[in-house]
Amino acid sequence: MPAASDAVRSLEWAAVIERTTGSLPSARGVARLRRRHFFHDNRIAFSERLDAAAEFPSSGVFVDQRTGASVLVADGRPRVRSAAAADVVVAGAMRTAEQLRFRAFYLTEAARTLVVQQRLTSGTPTPLVAGSAHQRVLAGRTPFAVPQVLESGLSGRGPAGGAVADWLVEEAVDGAAVRPEDAADTVVELLALLAETWRRLGVMHEPLGDEQRSRALAAFTGLAEDPPPGSWPDALDRPTTLKRARALLDDARPLTVGLSHGDPGLGNVLRMTDGRLALVDWEDAGHRPLAHDVLKVLMSAPEPRALAATLDAPTSLRPALTTAGAVPWRLQVALALLLFLSGWRNRYFRAVKRGSVKAADRRMHTMLRLLDDLLP
Repeated sequence: MPAASDAVRSLEWAAVIERTTGSLPSARGVARLRRRHFFHDNRIAFSERLDAAAEFPSSGVFVDQRTGASVLVADGRPRVRSAAAADVVVAGAMRTAEQLRFRAFYLTEAARTLVVQQRLTSGTPTPLVAGSAHQRVLAGRTPFAVPQVLESGLSGRGPAGGAVADWLVEEAVDGAAVRPEDAADTVVELLALLAETWRRLGVMHEPLGDEQRSRALAAFTGLAEDPPPGSWPDALDRPTTLKRARALLDDARPLTVGLSHGDPGLGNVLRMTDGRLALVDWEDAGHRPLAHDVLKVLMSAPEPRALAATLDAPTSLRPALTTAGAVPWRLQVALALLLFLSGWRNRYFRAVKRGSVKAADRRMHTMLRLLDDLLP
């Protein structure tokens, strides 16, 4: 028997979690034995009874942003029966065989979504737990629309037995993914809204920790001296770039620190029907150098280097940077990039495993050229 697709596995988890929460539609008693038909592939499953042409919250999410066509198309997809009450389930891009991640949408009975991350080890919470704690206190405090967390918990038994998963139920925001033709303007808006968020929440200034500094230097040294084939742009001089990176990592001045979303690029932004931007997926939220968020926005832009060329410290942060004697803003972003590259080796081997080395090389080229632009 072939293994169940990730979307079907997600449906099974959703059915288990629905029975433990009062925030989601769920069949009770004998009714829970009734099963509905879902069309599915490895990434998405949706109810046979869902009217894909209807307007409902987040309907704009279920379209191909390049073509505008619905992705809720039954043609050629097999059917499966499930007790889940969800209307649509989408398996997460970062899922693995050991750690399933998905989002389920409840559109016809309740404007809600279920976010689930399976634990790698049963006693260690996933990032979803800490991230949702920050998300709960941010709703209404930022210029972004932030989905309200309605309930969260831990599912003690998965469909296969002993596995556990962290989950939370959110309100579904009525929005759509940013269209490619709007991306360049939206990233500029994103940076402005992040700056306003930091102004409202407040910032601090702290030096980079010795452990982070050492890890970043060791990782970048390895990348410069013994890189995987094809990972460096031909025009970049590796020894010189390493020397410049080392000089920046030796800078003892403090960095601007505050509450960071963690991944506020275009992939985690929805344009709402009222025109506002919603910022979703807060699993990576935490206190860290704020330039990390700026870097994530840059890397999601159509032309990262062009956007970086216009980069300057937000007006609202300049007095604090001056008072603290902080690292200049553009160099803070360069430091954030060096810290992000601390994990280049793991990302490279994941790309090898997925067969996506060419795409990983293109992204690495972009990051290294961007670093070259930002370094003094």
